[in-house]
Amino acid sequence: MERMSAIDAATYWRSAILPSDQFVVYVFGVGPGADPLAVAAAELRDRVRAVDDLRLRVLAIPGDLDRPHWMRADPGPESIVLHRAATWQGCLDSIAGLIGDQLDPAEYAWRIHLFGPVSGVPRLPEAAGGHAVVAVLQICHALADGRGTADIGRALFGAGPGGESRDDRGVAKGVAFLSGWGLAALGAARLPRSVGTMVWQGMRSFAEYQKAEATESASESAVPQPVTDLNRRPGRQRSLRTIVLDRRSLPAGHSVTVAALTAISFALDELLGAAPHRAAELTVGTPVRPGVRNNFRNVAVDLHVETDDVEERMALIADEVATAQRAASAPDPVAEAAGRAESATPAFLAHWGVRQLDVRTRPATVTGATVVSSVNRGPADLTLAGGQVLFTTGFPALSPAQGLTHGVHGIGRAVAISVTTSPEIVDADSYLGMLRRALDRIATDCPLHP
Repeated sequence: MERMSAIDAATYWRSAILPSDQFVVYVFGVGPGADPLAVAAAELRDRVRAVDDLRLRVLAIPGDLDRPHWMRADPGPESIVLHRAATWQGCLDSIAGLIGDQLDPAEYAWRIHLFGPVSGVPRLPEAAGGHAVVAVLQICHALADGRGTADIGRALFGAGPGGESRDDRGVAKGVAFLSGWGLAALGAARLPRSVGTMVWQGMRSFAEYQKAEATESASESAVPQPVTDLNRRPGRQRSLRTIVLDRRSLPAGHSVTVAALTAISFALDELLGAAPHRAAELTVGTPVRPGVRNNFRNVAVDLHVETDDVEERMALIADEVATAQRAASAPDPVAEAAGRAESATPAFLAHWGVRQLDVRTRPATVTGATVVSSVNRGPADLTLAGGQVLFTTGFPALSPAQGLTHGVHGIGRAVAISVTTSPEIVDADSYLGMLRRALDRIATDCPLHP
């Protein structure tokens, strides 16, 4: 049994208001032969039992007298679902449909969707009669962030022994009933101390904030951006697209994240028109804290639309990203004090606060016109059903204030830039053309890898 951190509990509670399941996609090239889906499913049913994070579900505490806990729950046959999809775009359309079917982590915190055999997949050498199997890990965000899901993917598809099969689901449910009320009693017993600690830590947090303001040492916060036509409710439908590149087709001397942000900046110029200032909201990893599964924060990155020179804009964006990463890794007394106060807040008060989130009113300002999440998923040494991984991708969730998001995911030399949007926001194919033109412009104007 593992008690959720305050951050992960808030993520779990918020998912009831803002759906946030992650859809982590791995694409494997397989040769002709036996049914690849059946082979892949058989492999994964064994392997998931060796991944500790995939043997968990949420235990909610009665009356919110304590934060939710992670409890043991071995996967059942319904944890792996087979789908037939003939083409890569057909597979993406199916994933788009799955986004509306969010998990209930109190039952299942994850599910694997298998698609295949799929043709028309980027980087797939079809001349030899090959096709692809696509594995999609749908996972509750409270269970893992981007780095955490990359680790889970490596445990699933990397080298290593499979797990032993056990069936103790009935026992786990019985324990959940008993321990839920027991944990509620323990939570109630420590309420007086929790309230006192919350007040004390809240006062310290405010003092640190005032001190930082006085010395101008607080973390730099970007000026809020006016909303654009992208920053509105996206409706229920989703449109997913991907561009898959070789790392060598991107500029040398800059990270994949910086190259992608630069391309996105020029694509947004074409989509939204000229603006005196434009920013993107970038997900930046923070140092891993014990017991915390979500270690990141979102920061504004200036896209420097004041210059039209590709190399100059890319260099300026690189400075922005480097500054954001340094700030995320540096000690922040204000954030640390606020975190201690949040951790001391009684669960019922914290859950009440999350329920006050207003998702109906359109905000007057946003952190950025779009959200960009970038994750390196390591070397391309993953396999499934006898096939080697070709590339990996993912689709950051939309929200009432964000109707266009981008994923940037690398594995080996393959880089996938994904687009998630809605027909009510923008035509996905039209925007994908803008993004391709921006990438072509960067490839023309900047020196590439040899």
